Amino acid sequence: MQPGGDIDFDGIELKDTAITEEMEELVDQEDYRYYYVDPKVKHPDILDKYIPEDWTVFFNHGKNDKERMIFPEEGPYLEDEEKKYDEFKEFEEKSGDPLPTSLTKRRIMRFLSANHWKIKPTYQNILQHLKWREGIKPIVLKEIHKRMLDIGYMYIHGRDKCLRPICLGNMSIVNDLDVDIQEACYINWFMCFYLIENLMVRGKVENWILVMDLNGLSLSKLPTKTLKQIMTECQDHLKCRIRMAFYFNVTFGLRAIWQLVSPFIDKMIKHKMVMKGDANDPLLGELVHPSQLEKKYGGDAEDVTDFWPPYCPSDEYGVQEHSLHS
Repeated sequence: MQPGGDIDFDGIELKDTAITEEMEELVDQEDYRYYYVDPKVKHPDILDKYIPEDWTVFFNHGKNDKERMIFPEEGPYLEDEEKKYDEFKEFEEKSGDPLPTSLTKRRIMRFLSANHWKIKPTYQNILQHLKWREGIKPIVLKEIHKRMLDIGYMYIHGRDKCLRPICLGNMSIVNDLDVDIQEACYINWFMCFYLIENLMVRGKVENWILVMDLNGLSLSKLPTKTLKQIMTECQDHLKCRIRMAFYFNVTFGLRAIWQLVSPFIDKMIKHKMVMKGDANDPLLGELVHPSQLEKKYGGDAEDVTDFWPPYCPSDEYGVQEHSLHS
């Protein structure tokens, strides 16, 4: 079933959407469909039984080198992580510029992890992020953004075997619609906030799988300025959220460039990126049950033609039995 197959869009109420109080006067009712959150997509029944295993809580980059991917409110955290948190709070107190009390321990831990547990850079990054967040929210879609969602620039289709949402995209649409860099970045953040605020479950599901189709775009055709800004903003503000990023239908030239530059890229980014000349990768098949993955990417689900709102094509996620508890 495609998105919205059994939804009466004219009957969507405010409570069925991701629209916040500060957005109510800014969004027309006819546009509620772009903010609609399907309860079955938001919280599948199986989520109540799911407990993430250690390999899901951490991303192993090598021997004794783990990156935390799930951040409980109060823990448990590793002893070294707790020490770094205490160091951070001491630094904050001495700075004379305390952070908002609404900034929870789990959010600070997320920034610490993404900044390699370096105290001062983390503190500066958080200040930068808080200022940026004030400027970008609330995110209210314009016509160009709605058009991009309608034709599949970015969409959400299913969950993987750890119940992480799968976010997909088609980079060629930026060229097809001649989208401005800022507008492309804006819809990127709409998608990120939609995922974080509606499809995540703290302590269980805090990341997503990204699948981006480059459609064989050459370097000259690739919207490199847009990609650069999106990646820069994500590095500054999106912490430990993408579990794996698959880039499909990448030209030979771009893959060659990647091989040259990848040794110099932060391993926390490099180890999560896969670039392929076709639209298939064994690792994606290991992470995602075939019923949740479109045929064009090696799964059994029908290729999506109606891209929004998000939906799950099957109730079968392939979750391991030992990850489910009564």
